[in-house]
Amino acid sequence: MRRHAIFSSGDFSLTLAQATPVPHIDYRQIVALIRAGDPAGSELLFNTFYRGLRFLAARYCPHLAEDCAQETILAVMQQIERGKIEHPEALPGYVRTILKRIAWDKKKQCERLESEGAAFEKAPDRREDPHRAFEIKQRAEILQCALRTLKPRAREVLRRFYLSGESKEQICQAMNLTETSFRLLKSRSKQMLEEAAARELRRRNPEPARLAFAS
Repeated sequence: MRRHAIFSSGDFSLTLAQATPVPHIDYRQIVALIRAGDPAGSELLFNTFYRGLRFLAARYCPHLAEDCAQETILAVMQQIERGKIEHPEALPGYVRTILKRIAWDKKKQCERLESEGAAFEKAPDRREDPHRAFEIKQRAEILQCALRTLKPRAREVLRRFYLSGESKEQICQAMNLTETSFRLLKSRSKQMLEEAAARELRRRNPEPARLAFAS
C-alpha cells in the first residue's frame, strides 16, 4: 500500500497566506525579545504563527490541531531560549519544520491509540483482574508523584483546567493571564508533567513503558 507523506511542498505553498507570517514581521525582534525573557516576545510569536499552524495541522490531525499548534510554539520558544536559533530571519521555515515533526508524532499516536482501542474492545472484561487494578493504582501514584515536582503555578493551571473543568476565560481571570500566556503555560505544564511521570515510571519499572495524557 502506498504511504502518503504527511506534508508536501504543495501544502505549504497553498497555505502561505495562513501558515506563513506577513513580510513586515521582524523575526529578529521576536527572537531578541524571547531571549531577553520579555513576555512580549512570546505574544508576538504566538500571534504571528498560531492561526496558520492550527489551520495547517487541522488538515492532518483535525482533533489535535490546537495541541499541535501550541506544542510547536512552545518548542520554538524553548529553542530560542536555549540560543538554538542562529538565523532569526529563517524563523518561519524553522517553525514549519517543528510543526511537521509534532504533527507526524501526533498522527502516529492517534493511529496507535485507535489500534489499542480496537484491541481493548475485543478483549475480555478485565475489571476484576488484580493486575489491571494494580496498574490503575500505580498510574495514580505516578501522577501524584509527578505533580509534586511541578511548581505551584504549573500545578494550579493543570488542576483548574483538567480537574476543576474551569474555562480558559475563568483561569485567565483567576491567574491574571493573557490568552497566549495561558495556552503556553498549560502546554509547558503538561509537558513537564509528562516528563516527570516518565521519569517516575522508569524509576519504578526499568522496562520500556509509556504514560499517555489527555490533551
